[in-house]
Amino acid sequence: MRYTFFSAFLFLIYSVSIVAQDFEVAPVQLYFTAEPGESQDKIITIKNHGSEKTSFILSVSDFEISSEGEKSYKPANSTKKSIANWISISPSFFDLEPNAERQVNVSVQPPTDDDGSRWGAIFVRTAREQTAFDADDELAAGVNISSRIAVQVYQTARSNKNLKAKIDQLREIKSQDSTERWFSAIVTNLSDIIVHCKVFLIASNMQTAAEKQFSPVQFDAYPKKTQKIILKLPKTLKPGTYALAAVLDYGSTVNLEGTQMVIEVAK
Repeated sequence: MRYTFFSAFLFLIYSVSIVAQDFEVAPVQLYFTAEPGESQDKIITIKNHGSEKTSFILSVSDFEISSEGEKSYKPANSTKKSIANWISISPSFFDLEPNAERQVNVSVQPPTDDDGSRWGAIFVRTAREQTAFDADDELAAGVNISSRIAVQVYQTARSNKNLKAKIDQLREIKSQDSTERWFSAIVTNLSDIIVHCKVFLIASNMQTAAEKQFSPVQFDAYPKKTQKIILKLPKTLKPGTYALAAVLDYGSTVNLEGTQMVIEVAK
């Protein structure tokens, strides 16, 4: 089914930081909107919270998303939608004294004929010099890589508004929480760009027409991919027969999409 009513869509991106052992990176998500052929810059800040001078190495990686929404990291330039060739990092290797911080410039420049989405990650790692005693043939000569933080990097041309997604296959699944009923649905991104999605449940009492909306699930849907999502319905509804709808909101300029089923709430 397709919902024809309009709903404003607001998707907030927070500039969060992550601390790993003795260093901090902020933000850990970079969203670029460069037009084809245009260069766009953003800054990440790295701070050394340790008590010693530390070397840092930054490198680019690919990642893929499973149908369950899990990320798996791959070598740079090994996936179809890799952003690796579009990224430059300056500097990519430097030292920081204790409590010092350094700003790193990340630049993305898509080619002149590509306005689709690309993505990847920048790994920020600490490194220490090896001695002859602890050297390992499998490690890069003279450097021992230790802890790391991944900065997610996304690029979609700001003029590309060709959004298209759908939701279907709403069904009840086994709940792992005695206070909730769980449902799954499949979201498919039919477009060539990353789509920011929000899915929420609406329960409508078929006898009284009373309607209640529940907290949404928010996620990114990747081009030409399907993703299974889990929706949780608190066991707070009054007994009765309900039309349960899973509604997909993926942009203020497109209609909502939905799928529904009938459920019974026992006394």
